Amino acid sequence: MVVHELRARPVVQATTQRGRVEEVLRTMFDRTCEAIERIDGRRFDEFVWSRDHSGGWLAGDEGEGVYTDRTLLEGNVFEKVGVNYAALEVVLPPGMTFRGADVVPQSQPSAPAAEGEQQRFYAVSTSFVMHPRNPMVPTAHVNYRYFEMGDGSEPGSWWFGGGGDLTPAYLFEEDAVHFHKVHKDVCDRYDPSYYPRFKKWCDEYFYLPHRGECRGVGGIFFDYLKDRSWEELFAFVRECSEAFVPAYLPIVERRKDTPYTDEQKYWHRLHRGRYVEFIVGIDRGTRFGLQTGLVRPHSVLNCMPAAANWQYDDEPAPGSQEAALRSTLRSPRNWV
Repeated sequence: MVVHELRARPVVQATTQRGRVEEVLRTMFDRTCEAIERIDGRRFDEFVWSRDHSGGWLAGDEGEGVYTDRTLLEGNVFEKVGVNYAALEVVLPPGMTFRGADVVPQSQPSAPAAEGEQQRFYAVSTSFVMHPRNPMVPTAHVNYRYFEMGDGSEPGSWWFGGGGDLTPAYLFEEDAVHFHKVHKDVCDRYDPSYYPRFKKWCDEYFYLPHRGECRGVGGIFFDYLKDRSWEELFAFVRECSEAFVPAYLPIVERRKDTPYTDEQKYWHRLHRGRYVEFIVGIDRGTRFGLQTGLVRPHSVLNCMPAAANWQYDDEPAPGSQEAALRSTLRSPRNWV
């Protein structure tokens, strides 16, 4: 086992609300990396970046905000794992504004804002995308994040977001049931309405309208969550962050040594093509990073698979395992 020490300094003190979220997400960042390294046998490469006050990128952690990227390439179990941790307090670029949890262009140009009027915000986030070697092991994604507008003291000026989801190339129903059940158990401890609400949100968010398909078999997803007290939602997100490893890694252990054919590996990469289409064409997080310039492009695209395929007609043979997956992705199911 290789244990990383997160070298990036906290943006804020651990006793503040921001600091408490940072501590939870830094802990998730390190412990999940350690669990992945144990199962794979390879270690992550780490890159630490920050921004200077003019918006340029600096190696190390002496500037404004902290960005830590980790990448595991050509592992024994995973072809690629992309991991990002970011904690920053910055001003939105001119011409951009928040609409709910989205950053969008301002509808009408305005005069340059005075320093005190600029849209200063704080954000902290941890995300993982795992692309396995074996087609029988599903791809997985998890992200949890927290935002504050200004100093976060005004009503409605803070929110939580995140979730975890599963994208198999070959569908094993027991894997989907396990992944959903672990997340449902966490949700049910806080609000019985959370799991059905966040499961539906996940199916709707991770959807490719041009394909008429969901990206995978889902999980949970939520954003702009501020419908309870800060303490309640903080505790909920903390438990969600701890649920991902037991939700996903037992599936990896169960499937990683399953024999497969060259044809199944080709399908695996065709299916990854759908993943790429979602990342570059639909995902709000990708759009936020690339449009605002507040996140390095290297970091934004760290979630991409190492290889993916496309072909003109990729409709699988009727009655095949591949066709069964496509059918499921076109009609989301209730797994628990």
